[in-house]
Amino acid sequence: DHLALPATHPTQRPSPFLVTFAFSGPRTMDQSGQFVQKAEFIDDVAKFMQGKSVDTVLEGLNEQHRKFKLLEGQMMQRKARLMTKLPEIQKALDIVKAMIAKSSSGDEMVIDFELAESVYAKTKVKNVKTVNLWLGADVMVEYSLEEAKELLESNLGNCKSNITTTDDDLGLIKDNLTTLEVSLSRVWNYDVERRRAAGAAGSS
Repeated sequence: DHLALPATHPTQRPSPFLVTFAFSGPRTMDQSGQFVQKAEFIDDVAKFMQGKSVDTVLEGLNEQHRKFKLLEGQMMQRKARLMTKLPEIQKALDIVKAMIAKSSSGDEMVIDFELAESVYAKTKVKNVKTVNLWLGADVMVEYSLEEAKELLESNLGNCKSNITTTDDDLGLIKDNLTTLEVSLSRVWNYDVERRRAAGAAGSS
């Protein structure tokens, strides 16, 4: 009178995965726990470069760019995991809802049972009262049909919400990368013009 179904928890981020841009202020943190300074647009390059070494500034901008690219890769992997979990949760929820409907009518339900990877067998079930949900890490917990429905609906909502949040984070990362690429180009051009002007002054 019970079945085993997968139920994943997309709300849990691998520690120390602490990436949240919306309320991060001037700094955010990557997966290794390293703080990444938010990229600031350099409005006046000549003023910004006063008293600074071009090589040092370019090295700092390149390092910041590298960290944001690493962070982008981490977030894309996270989104890929969430997009894999989403249909799994939806499928499990659909099965539980169908069981609830069949249970109330007393009808039999024919389902495909997974015996092993890519190996299935058909079976008939009737008057199912509970299901066992895989929670991950080889943990299985038995729930009533209504409890399973509530848990899966919650997990589905959390998974969709986390996908939206991850998309927002990726958008902000791309904005920071664009800002850094523009800054690198402007500082490089500033240095070229400065050297050209110094050369012209020296030859006159």
